[in-house]
Amino acid sequence: MTGSSDLDRVLEIVGDHERKMASAVNLIPSENLLTPAARLAYLSDAYSRYFFDEREVFGKWSFQGGSIVGEVQREVLVPLVQKVTGARHVDVRGISGLNAMTVALAAFGARDRVTITVPPRHGGHPATAVVAGHFGHRAEALPFRDEAWWEVDLPALAELVARTDPALVYVDQATALVPLDLAGVIRTVKEVSPGTHVHADTSHINAFVWSGLFGQPLDLGADSYGGSTHKTFAGPHKALLLTNDDAVSDKLTSVAVNLVSHHHVSDVVALAIAMVEFAECGGVDYAQAVLANAAAFARALADAGPGVQDAGGVLTRTHQVWYEPAGDPHRISERLFDAGIVVNPYNPLPSTGRLGIRMGLNEATKLGFGEPEMAELAGLLHGVAVDRIAVAEAGERVAAMRQAARPAYCFSEDVVASKLRELTGASGAGVDELAAWLYR
Repeated sequence: MTGSSDLDRVLEIVGDHERKMASAVNLIPSENLLTPAARLAYLSDAYSRYFFDEREVFGKWSFQGGSIVGEVQREVLVPLVQKVTGARHVDVRGISGLNAMTVALAAFGARDRVTITVPPRHGGHPATAVVAGHFGHRAEALPFRDEAWWEVDLPALAELVARTDPALVYVDQATALVPLDLAGVIRTVKEVSPGTHVHADTSHINAFVWSGLFGQPLDLGADSYGGSTHKTFAGPHKALLLTNDDAVSDKLTSVAVNLVSHHHVSDVVALAIAMVEFAECGGVDYAQAVLANAAAFARALADAGPGVQDAGGVLTRTHQVWYEPAGDPHRISERLFDAGIVVNPYNPLPSTGRLGIRMGLNEATKLGFGEPEMAELAGLLHGVAVDRIAVAEAGERVAAMRQAARPAYCFSEDVVASKLRELTGASGAGVDELAAWLYR
């Protein structure tokens, strides 16, 4: 068999994607660049194997194919996550942020009892209350102040907890310009109902939490926390759940082993590599740079024209920047995509309650961009949005920026080429070319 038209078409489409993204700057806050070293995980036979901790199968191996590569989880990933986060118990089974959410809701909520969640109008994930309802929870909305959509109404929360006796308070911020007052929420809940479980979903802010820039939820009194590992933290599409409580860990395990089962060994390996890079290649510097870039981008975009959103005068204190253009956000997002600026139409932006554009500077930072690039990007984005700069002209300028960039805060190209040789046993120019391609 010499070839397949279907295979050709698949590779043609993948090639189109690769060429587009190699000339574009991605500003979607839910996505990030998986580093070249972490991508090596997907070249291994491990991708095809199962790994289960043997204590879950009564001390006997049922899937021995993963018994060797699974040591990455035990010897490297879990101890390193414990060191970076300070958490005693680390569950790495989650295969996505929503999957981790599902596990947490199943483990810590209760049928016919209340689970309090953050409503999407105030930045919560749209699926949280829906998934809670599928488990038979009675979902209630975390109350916010009428005059400040970004601030939790703590007296109203105390009243809600006293009235409903919730089993779980699930705190997440999928869409946020300023960090939610997690310490105040936890303190308020625990003062009224010490037995209520508080879980913080930190999917969007894990890099800030693990670098010490934002409060560590367990130190603030949360019973558990966690979330996806591919937003501000530049890892694979996976998730972690963490706690310091033995009983909470046992309950989490008992639920996760049935709701997750196999948790994708290559993702575990990629996450381990991403964690090593975070610890050894300037993870704290990266997190600081994300916040600085977001602030610089927001200022430059506001200087260019109206539409940048704020929270009480604060343009951003997270990785996110919001923009309400003078026109249809979907149409403008399509024009921006054609110009190589990839953004996220989102409904609702909490600041307006309607459709707008949500952006994040996490991936741009991972490419090594700084304040000069933020000013350039903001000017191009606004220019395209108001039809002041032609799409073709903007596309050329964006492509030049992107093609001059290289992944930062990670292992070097020489290191990855060396590890490729060790992994494959290959040598010569082909390995160097593949490493260079990964760093494009």
